[in-house]
This record gives sequence, C-alpha cells and structure tokens, in this order.
Amino acid sequence: MEYTTIFSSHDRTEVSIIKHLFEEHKVDYNVLGETTNDAAGIAGAGSTGMRVQVPSDQVDRARSILTQNGYLGNLEKENVKMGNRKRRKTPVISRWILFFLAALVLIIVALLIMYFMNPTT
Repeated sequence: MEYTTIFSSHDRTEVSIIKHLFEEHKVDYNVLGETTNDAAGIAGAGSTGMRVQVPSDQVDRARSILTQNGYLGNLEKENVKMGNRKRRKTPVISRWILFFLAALVLIIVALLIMYFMNPTT
C-alpha cells in the first residue's frame, strides 16, 4: 500500500488532533518522524517535523476532513460555504481579574516596604 504525505508539522498537539480526527472518521494513517521530532527538540536543524500520511486511495477524503477542521485551506471560507459565520470570540479579561492583580501588586509592594523600612536591632 502506497502512502502519500498530506500534512506536516513540528507541533505534537496538532498532529495528535489530526490522528484523532482520522481515527474518528476511520481513515488509515501513518505518522513519520514522531521519534525524530522528540529527539531533535529546538536544535533540530534539518528536521522536517512529523509527517502525516494516508493511503493514496484515501487522500481526497483525508484532505476533506482536514479542510473542514481548518488544517488545510482557509477555515473561514469553509464556514461561509456551510452557512456558519460564527467564529470563536477572542478572550476578554474580566474587570475582576484586573482588580485582583492590582490588589495583589499593592499587597506585595506593602510587604516589601514594611520589610525594608523595619529597623533591625
């Protein structure tokens, strides 16, 4: 059986998600370079990362799955075609979190002032 590379990445999480998608849709796959990517780390000059391969007869189906999930092509175009224009909102920092952080900074500054201003005997 001949395999064709359809996706490559250095990100283990990304490849793990793709593996899960293929298992969910019963697409046979093969991942090359997992152990090499772990051993190379940041200094892996010349490392091609992990390559996800599928059998030649399942390439179109696998590419369709990856495109629908935003790994190939543009997810926004696919969502517009499907009529789903909602995208995940960017996270907003709550006022309470900012208030808590400001209070924490003030407490730390007060403790430092008390520590350095306390005369030692």
